[in-house]
Amino acid sequence: MDGTSFGRYRLQELIGEGGMGKVHKAYDTLTDRIVALKVLHEHTAADPGFRERFRREAHAAARLSEPHVVPIHHYGEIEGRLYLDMRLIEGTDLKTLLARHGPMPPVVAVSVVEQVAAALDAAHAAGLVHRDVKPSNMLVSARDFVYLIDFGIARSTQDKGLTSTGATIGTFHYMAPERFTTGQGDARSDVYALACVLHECLTGAHPYPGDSLEQQISGHLTAAPPRPSQVRPGVPAGFDQVIAQGMAKSPDDRYFTAGGLAAAAERALTTEPRPNAATTVVIGPGTARTALIGGPPQPHSLPTAMLHQGMDTTAQPGGDAEASALTPARRASTKRKACLLAAAVAVAAAGAVAVGYAPVDAPPPTTPANARPADALEPVRPTPTWSATHTPAPPSAPAGTRPTNPTRQSDPVPAPGGLPPSAAPDDPYFDDPYYADPHSDSYYPE
Repeated sequence: MDGTSFGRYRLQELIGEGGMGKVHKAYDTLTDRIVALKVLHEHTAADPGFRERFRREAHAAARLSEPHVVPIHHYGEIEGRLYLDMRLIEGTDLKTLLARHGPMPPVVAVSVVEQVAAALDAAHAAGLVHRDVKPSNMLVSARDFVYLIDFGIARSTQDKGLTSTGATIGTFHYMAPERFTTGQGDARSDVYALACVLHECLTGAHPYPGDSLEQQISGHLTAAPPRPSQVRPGVPAGFDQVIAQGMAKSPDDRYFTAGGLAAAAERALTTEPRPNAATTVVIGPGTARTALIGGPPQPHSLPTAMLHQGMDTTAQPGGDAEASALTPARRASTKRKACLLAAAVAVAAAGAVAVGYAPVDAPPPTTPANARPADALEPVRPTPTWSATHTPAPPSAPAGTRPTNPTRQSDPVPAPGGLPPSAAPDDPYFDDPYYADPHSDSYYPE
């Protein structure tokens, strides 16, 4: 279909493909803009039940206004093919980043989880369950922003009769036990999957990494939740309880919300503060910036150091940024504290795309937030590693003994200035008047 017309769209390159269909970069001739167009496989439109579920879910997802949820411009059917018209987002998925650079510093992992949790809670409040929460469905873009993508297989909590195609949807590494035993799942299944992702971000390993599907399924059904502090030295022990409750076998024993999981993960950071050391990076000719680097060296040095604070980072001249386009997610780092996830996509001389994380606890830059970055970013040290620091916040409640089993607790209450981060999103498109009213008639042409 590349290079051809599809209704009012002119299809350009293929930028993604999955079990449900393909995602193209496309030009919308009606609105004169470049979009991400997801075209589902032809057989899906032939199933009346699936067509109805698609219509309901697309309508519900299009109404979500959460900043980390990629807006759906339009949806429908053209030439017997169902489609979703979405905002085109450039970035790199979390699975790729973890494969390149290994496990994250805990503070960076928490930043990712907070943003995804905000998107999930918004979807759950609207009656949608994602059902496929995993690193490859988390898109890291510029300006410290993470999106939860691909709501194309999300299911309404009211659609009890439309589950024939949904029972096997999902990835075994992140599927909750009830998905295997009953084929059903609700918002708490997404919380379980997000806890699995948190474990992978912290350790670089799946919670139950068996070589066979049978081993993976058995782990989810019978094995105790893993302890990340034992899997990877340096992970604060407080994360053991977060994973234990987030991955509890019974849905009733888990956190009530994804935000509850994220808030607990945030609190786990304060259990083992580490000393800080300073390093300096040069941003363009003659402009130096100091960042705080804490903790022991992390595995896998970055090919390019991307240390920035609230900067608009784009692909460097001379190469193509990795582009992906899909659907939802959201965040809360900058308003909570100066704990930033730097996700800049740049092309190295050999043509490889380098994306780096470096949350820092440093004063805001004097450069305006919307200023474009300099063309070059050179680290003083040639091969820096993933690094981050965390300044412990005062506990919101008196410290107590953490339970050592996944017995159900109430979701932690975020400290002032913490979750939820909806008041002032750092969406890269937030100030663009073109996206100011995502629910206007012109934005969703019928």
